Amino acid sequence: MVRAPTAVLVTGLALVIACGEGEKTAKSPKNNTPTPSPATEPKEVTHTVGEGETLWDIARAYGTTVDEVMAANDLTPRDVTRLSKGKALRIPGATQPVDVLAFKEEQRKGQVAPEDLPELTDGVYHWMAPGETVWGLSRLYEVPMDQILDRNGFDDEAVGRIRPGDPVIIPGATKAKSESNSKERPTGISHTVEPGETVWDMANTFKVSVAEIMAANGLNEKQVTLLREGTRLFIPGVTEDRKGRVSRRATRWQEKAAVVAKRLGLGSRKAAGDLLGGRIKPSWIRAAGSTSRLPGDLRWPVTKGWYVRGFGSGEGGYHLAMDIMGEIGWNVRAAAPGIVGYSGNEVRGFGNIVIVIHPGGWATLYAHNSVNFVVAGEQVKEGTILAEVGSTGISRGPHVHFELIFDRKNCDPAPLFRPGVRHRHRPSKAFSKVEWRRPKDRPRQVSCMPRRRHPRSRWVIHEDPEKDSQAGE
Repeated sequence: MVRAPTAVLVTGLALVIACGEGEKTAKSPKNNTPTPSPATEPKEVTHTVGEGETLWDIARAYGTTVDEVMAANDLTPRDVTRLSKGKALRIPGATQPVDVLAFKEEQRKGQVAPEDLPELTDGVYHWMAPGETVWGLSRLYEVPMDQILDRNGFDDEAVGRIRPGDPVIIPGATKAKSESNSKERPTGISHTVEPGETVWDMANTFKVSVAEIMAANGLNEKQVTLLREGTRLFIPGVTEDRKGRVSRRATRWQEKAAVVAKRLGLGSRKAAGDLLGGRIKPSWIRAAGSTSRLPGDLRWPVTKGWYVRGFGSGEGGYHLAMDIMGEIGWNVRAAAPGIVGYSGNEVRGFGNIVIVIHPGGWATLYAHNSVNFVVAGEQVKEGTILAEVGSTGISRGPHVHFELIFDRKNCDPAPLFRPGVRHRHRPSKAFSKVEWRRPKDRPRQVSCMPRRRHPRSRWVIHEDPEKDSQAGE
């Protein structure tokens, strides 16, 4: 069964809702010779998508499911993310138009009972309480964040608009688990905004994502930039001890990952330096899944992010990476499956970084994150949420500095991205089908070069991140 895609539909999109009335049988004439009349054509009710409505919102309001809507229109998850204004969709079983936003508002006021929602066979509904966030639900139910987003059809923006009273599907959870967790109070602390402090400062201080703070406090993109000194905010997911030290409890899978990292020697500053230099140990590659086969291609790491700078750009061609712009609060996802080799901020200039080791010996680096969600030793799938887009370290705006590293060199990832390199104001640049499956069979379209230093360090501090990562060892 196709799961709900992660997408917010654009304003103005028209949805066509089929209202079948069946066939009417004509009366037989006096000579008893049946003369069939043509079937009544199904009526069509047009629904125009409003601001912030998701396919899940619309399906729920019309009493159907996202899966059924997609099946009725032969859509794939990728098709849904590309829906444009004017696209007509048939909603099976609808009989009249529904005000989707009014439905959501009634639901928040408690006017829609749980029994009015479609029955689930693959999980349970969790009704959001004040201060709760989807990030918190992920930790509470121990279900990966990306699985919750995908099942509910939430994209990186919609997930921040969830409010108390909204139901969220938790895939794989049981009713008993839901009833037990619904009694749990959201974990968090109260914080008073200090002079000059921004939500990004708070996210960095408390190691909580900007989007999570926004969701827990019901803030939109404009409100979060207008916070005043003295405003009290709820910082979700953290606790404070008697000495005022704030921490976030590790999940069970993160505790297991820490054991793996210690055994393999991952997660340290030295490991970060080795990974940056492409010195990837065979034991690390085996832990990632395979020593003989590479993933072949790469997923675009920021779903709605766009290309701003490529491999070999900059003075002297020093920039052997790709920069992908995005909004703070958007998620950074794993470009391929593997194991997290490093997650931290000890490499000068890069801010918060995550490095993932992949089967066959690739490593991918994701830098300048607002906050990292994974820990060293953690196994990830393609699309697993690793971090939140940010602007930490030496950065000129929210973006991901993405590197593909192999055999002591940096490689151009552009030809390997599927479906292609995403641009902001024009279609994605699709390359001819290029795959890199065997370590020794690098495609000619993928160029690799030793890491270079910036020719003038007054512009970029992290001119030698590999060396910086080993400083102080």
